[in-house]
Amino acid sequence: MKIKILFAIGRLSAGGAEKLLVHQLRTISKDKFDAYLLTLFPEQKESLEGQLTLAEEKRKKFNFHYLLDLGAWWKLCRFLKEERFDIVVTSLFSANLIVRAAAILAGVPAIVSFEHNLYPDKRRWQIWTDRILAKYTRIIFTDAEAVKKFTAKQERIGLDKFSVLYHPPLIFAKPALNREDFLRKFNIPANAKLVLTVSRLVEEKGHRYLIQAAAKVLEKFNNVYFIIVGWGPLEMDLKLQITNYKLQDKIILPGRMDIKDVLPYADIYIEPAIVVDIGIALLEAMKEGRPIIASRVGEIPVFVKEGENGFLIEPKNSDLLAEKILRLLDGGELVKKFGERSKEIIAPYTIENYMKIFESALIKLNTK
Repeated sequence: MKIKILFAIGRLSAGGAEKLLVHQLRTISKDKFDAYLLTLFPEQKESLEGQLTLAEEKRKKFNFHYLLDLGAWWKLCRFLKEERFDIVVTSLFSANLIVRAAAILAGVPAIVSFEHNLYPDKRRWQIWTDRILAKYTRIIFTDAEAVKKFTAKQERIGLDKFSVLYHPPLIFAKPALNREDFLRKFNIPANAKLVLTVSRLVEEKGHRYLIQAAAKVLEKFNNVYFIIVGWGPLEMDLKLQITNYKLQDKIILPGRMDIKDVLPYADIYIEPAIVVDIGIALLEAMKEGRPIIASRVGEIPVFVKEGENGFLIEPKNSDLLAEKILRLLDGGELVKKFGERSKEIIAPYTIENYMKIFESALIKLNTK
């Protein structure tokens, strides 16, 4: 008999956890699992809902207006009781809170959750709630050892509750524009070098230091363009910093953009984070065979090997970052060597291998 499993998330916004969920639903074994999807909030403009291959009748939407929406809570608990799922799998804070709590009340036999990021700014009530819900959660999957250790310490949860499952690269589609059209869109010369980073525009991602490094690089190597893809609260500050350097034509902030539409045209990928577990975009850059320059933080040294597929630097060191960028801009053979090694290192981390491990863990839960 198939295992009836429900995947739950706040909404299918265009983010890493949401993208992973879409692929989990697409690749999960149809012979072993009967999969359903639950979303808590109405979809927004930037949604991955159109990429779902799951049948419409296996999708359930709840229009929660706020955390204590009692009417929506009652409907959710009733749905979980009536459907009698064997396993409920939740991702991200809203689903981890609301759906886990409802699943406990509904008597779901096995609850599994995902912690995809480091959350140093969690409020006390959120930590307290997570700690209680963890007692009823069979497995908490994390994308990195760093997330496992941080979450266990912050929320005082035993390490044996966690399982590390590295997030696989998930670029399979072709870019929306060919190289010529892409360069024309951003007024970039055909022979220019492109340096790329992709992440939310927040302080811990270290964009300020990349911009400082870019200014130093452009003093010596003018035919290079820096593309910082992402959105977030730091956007206006970063634009002001770029304006102060008078580099608006050399440092481009295109906002929200699918990494598949820009990564194929990048020559170098940068991860300048101050604090991070492991950037998914970095892994996808490795799959595309790009040389990497990254901060020596979190799980990054597991994937970026100094002198093999890139360079590791201490965070906030814009001088060293500029030096390493210049070295790669001048080093054709080194770029090729690093790019090939990136592909080799990331090769085992496929969605197929990921799902084998994930499904095996779920089957063991269901047989206990």
